[in-house]
Amino acid sequence: MTYKCVVFDFDGTLADTEEKAFNIYNELATKYKYSTVTMEELQHIKNLHIKEIKKIVDIPFYQFPRAIKDGQKMMREESTEIHAFSSDIHDFFTQLRKETDHIGILTSNIKKTVAQFLETYEISHEIEFIMCSALMSKAKKIKKVLRKYDIKASEMLYIGDEVRDIEACHKVGVDVIAVKWGYNTSVALEKCKPTFMIDSIWDVLEIVKTKNQSQMR
Repeated sequence: MTYKCVVFDFDGTLADTEEKAFNIYNELATKYKYSTVTMEELQHIKNLHIKEIKKIVDIPFYQFPRAIKDGQKMMREESTEIHAFSSDIHDFFTQLRKETDHIGILTSNIKKTVAQFLETYEISHEIEFIMCSALMSKAKKIKKVLRKYDIKASEMLYIGDEVRDIEACHKVGVDVIAVKWGYNTSVALEKCKPTFMIDSIWDVLEIVKTKNQSQMR
């Protein structure tokens, strides 16, 4: 099977939002009176699953949805200042578009923030869809994409930077690339056994080309 659909996570995969998210989190921690995080603690947290992180930061359950909503709004206000990890991201998506039928973004962020990023880097026309998901609901959204485009799980490739991305793909049977520059560390990602691990966004293009060319022989 060829990769007919390539789907990207946003934060930590395409967009470098870690520092902004860190600052926003601590602002909200002060506002809502829960535990702040130091930069040193953040490096430890990057090795953990989101379920473990929730216990460490100790956000009361009833405050979690409100904190997420407020955080997304604050990130949206700074969306014009969000930078891509790769300065040549426009060229990358131009090339990738030639190799697959559908390209999309599946994210826990809000659509307006992602749309602003795509506009900034002039790649809106290369991205067919932006789909938003709750933190732990990516498997359901991946299934929705498969149904929408009438493709098999083996025909999709997902690219993300977190343990939960890999877990969601494993549940659905979708190949997953884990990037080494994102939120979770390489050690944490490797434990979950992604299909591929990469050092550069351009490695995605090579993986797709190799897969698709091998099916044409």
